[in-house]
Amino acid sequence: MEREPEIVLDASVVVKWFSEEEGSDMAVRIRDKHIEGLTTIVSPDLVLYEVVNSLRYNPAFDMDDVTRVIADLIDIGIDLITPSKELMEKAVKHAYECNLSIYDAYYLSLAQVMGLEIITADTEFYEKATKTGIIKLLRHFPI
Repeated sequence: MEREPEIVLDASVVVKWFSEEEGSDMAVRIRDKHIEGLTTIVSPDLVLYEVVNSLRYNPAFDMDDVTRVIADLIDIGIDLITPSKELMEKAVKHAYECNLSIYDAYYLSLAQVMGLEIITADTEFYEKATKTGIIKLLRHFPI
């Protein structure tokens, strides 16, 4: 079976692995393809903080649940990318050009530098960054 291309996922998709919400089934299928070795998920290490913080404020998750999520996120083996000068400079540029938070702009810059598509469930992020041509909404991503 041919390997699918690498993709960048933002936290809005990854959080759906742990919290049942709209699009969770699609997000889980992407995760499962990664676990099966059929695709590779790439994200900035920022994804760990964003997902864990989101679940920390979800009343359905207690401290033990959130701690287990940390272990699961690391064990899944996402290719976590640490910041670099080049990525941060591009993130600042994208933040200004697309009116994005530095957080969202960093995901976008990572995808651009690596020549990958970014998948998001965040409609506002998608709408602001759609002109880059490298962002797709989870609900439109062929799985």
